[in-house]
Amino acid sequence: MKKLFWFVLIIGLVGAFMTNPNKDDFQDFLTLQYTKELKKISDKGGDKGNLLGILASPAAFISTLRLKTDDYKLCSTYTITNLKGEEEKYIGLFKTFIKL
Repeated sequence: MKKLFWFVLIIGLVGAFMTNPNKDDFQDFLTLQYTKELKKISDKGGDKGNLLGILASPAAFISTLRLKTDDYKLCSTYTITNLKGEEEKYIGLFKTFIKL
């Protein structure tokens, strides 16, 4: 039973190390998040939706310019200042981002 525990632990740690997201992954995640937010706004606004959808990628890029990254090899933390001027923190683990 002990061997199984250590085997699963080592596999989990190696998996976390191999799938630790990088800055490009975070920028893709932000673009997707901004696209979702702008889609919600555009659903209320009618024809402005297409224009707002185009703005998602540049908005994510601008946010990553104010990005602070801490890489811990198994996971990474990302702190951004969003377009409203508020700080947001995320943790990246297994190519997934969780807002803290």
